[in-house]
Amino acid sequence: MTDKRKITASVTSLYFLSGPTASGKTELAHALAARSGYRLCSADSMMVYRHMNIGTAKPTSDEIAQYDYAGLNGVEPGAQYSTGAWIKDLRQQLDDRPTLVVGGTGLYFRALIHGLPEEDEPTTLTEENPAILREKIREIDPEALQNIADPENPRRLERALAWLQAGKPLPKHWQNQSDFPIPVLSVPVPELNQRIHDRAADMFAHGLLDEARALRARFGQLTGTCAQAIGYKEAFAVLDGDLNVTEAVEAVAQRTRRYAKRQRTWFRNQMDARWVTRTNGTPLEDAIREVEKIWKHTGPFPFHRSPS
Repeated sequence: MTDKRKITASVTSLYFLSGPTASGKTELAHALAARSGYRLCSADSMMVYRHMNIGTAKPTSDEIAQYDYAGLNGVEPGAQYSTGAWIKDLRQQLDDRPTLVVGGTGLYFRALIHGLPEEDEPTTLTEENPAILREKIREIDPEALQNIADPENPRRLERALAWLQAGKPLPKHWQNQSDFPIPVLSVPVPELNQRIHDRAADMFAHGLLDEARALRARFGQLTGTCAQAIGYKEAFAVLDGDLNVTEAVEAVAQRTRRYAKRQRTWFRNQMDARWVTRTNGTPLEDAIREVEKIWKHTGPFPFHRSPS
């Protein structure tokens, strides 16, 4: 007799948007969310730290409240935090509302889509083999297995089963697809470099030194990731008398340009990036249409949250 006990599982429909730093992701994400009513989730490995706002270009407190952001302000500066910890936090923060994930940390997107090898992912189905999982899927939708590219993969089958139990058909892109397409903003390099320099100067003009001073007053001499973070390392150097503000702005811009180049290379080589060109002359509405066209083709990504 087939066990038809209901599995306690839930799925969040995710829409993705990425791009290098200073490419205009946040502005576009806010416009998309306002248009479609999506909740927002940050995929930025520095925005997880509290009290580090100006140097990370974090959304304002009003924007965080308006879009009910997940993925932000998870830990104190100096605390250890990993991609796996971010995923676990999202399992607690996300709910049934469609959510737009926006950011430039490629490993976060990869973890959402593929999981982490070291991740101890809780699930009610870990003891069941692929044959049993396939049978459970057939009971709900006999044709669903045709849309699963790797029907021997237990994790993929578990995710598909949770998706179907939530009453949603499997996205068509799952068929013969090894990766999930992600819209990634592309800005001509000279234009992006100018944006990067302007943003670096703007951060120092609008309180980055005060923010760095407050961090030291509250947490002492920071070490590790936060102390070396772009913008903060240079701000601390100004406070210590090792750089002046002009030198710090140039140093931040240089490090940010290198980081943006690594981001572009990573998405080009590691993900199924669907490039969306956005220049200073591109109307926001045009970029919105391009991203929505990609989403319409792919459908949402089913993120399997842990059982309650």
